[in-house]
Amino acid sequence: MPIATLTLSPLDIVVVVLFVGAILALGFSARVRESSVLQFLAAGRTLTLPVFVATLVSTWYGGILGVGESVSYYGFGTWLLIGIPYYVFALIYAFWLAPKVRGAEQISLPERIASRWGKNAGLTAAILVFLLAVPAAHVLMLGVLVQQFTGWGKELSIVVATIAGTLFLYKGGLLADVRAGILAFLMMYVGFGVIVGWCLIHHPPAATFATIEDKKLLTFTGGQAWPAIVSFFILGAWTLVDPGFHQRVASAASPDTGRKGVLVSVGFWFLFDVLSITTGMYALALLKPLPTDTLAIFPELGQLVLPPGLKAVFLCGMLGTITSAMVGYTLVGGASFGREIVGRISSLTDKEIKNWTRAGFVIVCLAAIALAWQIQSVVALWYAWSGCVIGAMLIPVAAAYGKRERFSPSSVVTSMIIAFGVSFGWLFYTQRTKNLFQEVAWIRIGDGWKFALPPIPESQQANAFTFSVGTLLPGLVISALVLGLGEAIGRRKGKA
Repeated sequence: MPIATLTLSPLDIVVVVLFVGAILALGFSARVRESSVLQFLAAGRTLTLPVFVATLVSTWYGGILGVGESVSYYGFGTWLLIGIPYYVFALIYAFWLAPKVRGAEQISLPERIASRWGKNAGLTAAILVFLLAVPAAHVLMLGVLVQQFTGWGKELSIVVATIAGTLFLYKGGLLADVRAGILAFLMMYVGFGVIVGWCLIHHPPAATFATIEDKKLLTFTGGQAWPAIVSFFILGAWTLVDPGFHQRVASAASPDTGRKGVLVSVGFWFLFDVLSITTGMYALALLKPLPTDTLAIFPELGQLVLPPGLKAVFLCGMLGTITSAMVGYTLVGGASFGREIVGRISSLTDKEIKNWTRAGFVIVCLAAIALAWQIQSVVALWYAWSGCVIGAMLIPVAAAYGKRERFSPSSVVTSMIIAFGVSFGWLFYTQRTKNLFQEVAWIRIGDGWKFALPPIPESQQANAFTFSVGTLLPGLVISALVLGLGEAIGRRKGKA
């Protein structure tokens, strides 16, 4: 079933217009108290605990339609695959990294890496952070919502959503994003609380979920084998290198605020996982058939079960969350381009850095639109594109906040370039062969096993063990090998 245009009552339209107007008003009314880059990109490092929690929760959970898509693949297993790993790594971040990130003078990951290993390492990291910050998944999700509101084609909807959703960023920077994020934070819980409450009253969960035909979706693992579970768990390390996460912690009022804020956010993420995954399970049970584009299952469930007014509240919860995250990552991408890339190549004044950062907003939005057109799956964008960067940066970022400079500058630069190149090459190959989730297979032949890549011949499928390796794992392995080899060579030279 294709994506359907939502039927909105006059009351729904009023609620949506008021909400969108409030988001834009909060963003455009943000007043930057001084013209410094620190104020524009980090709100002067003054975020209080409530504001910090609101903006971190809404930004980090901006992939809400992707959760619906994940539930359509993995059912209850979504909690194990894209819930628990992020709690674990967020707790590691809170106790280990957050005080160091806020206590350091640097406000960005490339800046920190440059302080340890020099300009070339910082420039390489800046390019990778720029690529990671491209909000392709959020642009795609917002485009899907605009498509359902208007009935336009997906490509036009993506372009309009991107332009409208990022305009206020050009004036207010992080402060504008934070102000809009507070309203998004409130609406995401209200919106999903409304639909879960309505479904619980009108559709008892035990009897309703029993109608789901694919019973593996009712299991804790979602029918996934252990290699896939391990791969998804490792992807949770994204938290440690996510530039938006880092920027907000660096902008907290104090190291203690950053640590407490991440801990409180974990509790809010758990609560929202309960709401969103429950909503997804109701969608699997009640939408017959599911839409062809599974990014639309949340909006179409709201269309099916909610009365006028409440339908708009639910839609606004999704709209605000996605917009907040898209704006946050656009800010990071623009800052990476203006401050960390152009600013490292040539010496710039604060005013010039801000102008180049605004130019970066345009570039990052164009890149997001192009990626969203090419890879029209949020889960694939998370799992594939982001994994290329995370695998290349995870070890250098962890080492950058360690007690000593373990690796040489040349090793760090080389490892990031080669690890990203290998992962991107694997991504390019799997996209060309329509293997969107980077699956590999072991085929049992007699007493032995044979390695193969999909598609698996039909005659061998019964003896094939297929699992996804993603793009993060290959990059991480290559990164470790290059850094380990560099350290070994360095030690031998030292002894010589």
